[in-house]
Amino acid sequence: MTLKTTISAAAARTAAPSISGLMKLALERPEVVSLAAGFVDQGSLPVEATADAAARILGDESAGRVALQYGTTAGDEALRAILIERLEAQHGVPPGTYREAVGRTVLTNGSAQLIYLVGEALLDPGDIVIVESPTYFVFLGPLETRGARAIRVPIDEGGLRLDALERTFEAIRDRGELGRVKLLYTIPEHANPTGISLAIDRRKPLLDLVRRWSAEAGRRIPILEDSAYHGLSFGPEEAPSLWSLDEERETVILARTFSKTFSPGLKLGYGVLPPSLVDPVLALKGNHDFGTANLCQKLARMVLADGEYDRQVARLKEVYARKAAAFLEAIDAHFGPMRDRVAWTRPRGGLYVWMTLPEGVDTGFDGPLFRRCLDEGVIYVPGEFAFAPEPTPPPRNHMRLTFGVPDEAALAEGARRLAAAVRATIE
Repeated sequence: MTLKTTISAAAARTAAPSISGLMKLALERPEVVSLAAGFVDQGSLPVEATADAAARILGDESAGRVALQYGTTAGDEALRAILIERLEAQHGVPPGTYREAVGRTVLTNGSAQLIYLVGEALLDPGDIVIVESPTYFVFLGPLETRGARAIRVPIDEGGLRLDALERTFEAIRDRGELGRVKLLYTIPEHANPTGISLAIDRRKPLLDLVRRWSAEAGRRIPILEDSAYHGLSFGPEEAPSLWSLDEERETVILARTFSKTFSPGLKLGYGVLPPSLVDPVLALKGNHDFGTANLCQKLARMVLADGEYDRQVARLKEVYARKAAAFLEAIDAHFGPMRDRVAWTRPRGGLYVWMTLPEGVDTGFDGPLFRRCLDEGVIYVPGEFAFAPEPTPPPRNHMRLTFGVPDEAALAEGARRLAAAVRATIE
């Protein structure tokens, strides 16, 4: 007799990540130009700086033993202090201004773990999370696991539209569901998937709007500020974080990571939490892992202290600025004749370009465009994955493109192949 294993409701409602098949395809067919997976530039990974830091840590027997031992659930206190000091410098406030935030900072296995922990701490089945439209599609996975509902709000060239957010809150209230709104998620710098940043004149008003609706709901609605791409600007200087504008320190959860600015292999991120979330998140994290990998924390502390981290960020800004310029130049050249029907963003930081095709074009895996792209030897991420399922069915005429991995010649060729496939589809 064969007995069936019964899985949990959470596992049953969690779909496999949509990007997995694209990653597999890129590995199996190296001749294909991948404009899909948001990996970092391979040649820029800081091997020498990381090797030197590891040698210095492990070359000191005492320090090496500490690094190879378990750490604490919250993470290395000295590293957390450095991170808060850097926030002070970034926002131009006197040293010590944010000192108390060290105790509210937690080091995680990438910012993805922090996002998951925040979801565990805040969300029950049926709860509502408000997201940008489009949003980081990987974020929607943990919401699915929690059984939460994601409701999307339109963006424009200045990021999240506050007028649309106001109307969304009003509609939710009118349905009697305001008490179910538990979180607003935003990527304010060089967003994945659009490359768009939240305008400086919308940042404080966004915070004020959410606070006002929190008061009406009778409970605080936190804002999760996902700053994975902060620091990777090759345009104007980045605006102050939402976290820095939250003078009460009760609304904004700041999430950052070393993955895009130093190395994804380090798998290290951190969050600065409101006081009310510190204990719940640490309790949940203790059940996850007892604490993030201690050696990785010591490595991060070393490269921050000796300036290697900042030198790496400076190198990456140059690399991605060149790649973005080459990619956009190729897109302009090959898509120029279709400009009346095809639109694309022009990022000033990060790794992504968002492209919009005529409404009748299906960019999904089963649509004719994706099949033509495979024939041409280029792949992308279908935009439908980046849209929350409410309030209407997701549009299917968008695509996310990344310029992180291919070199400049491959990006130019990828743009040519993509344009050939699009032209054959829409003409």
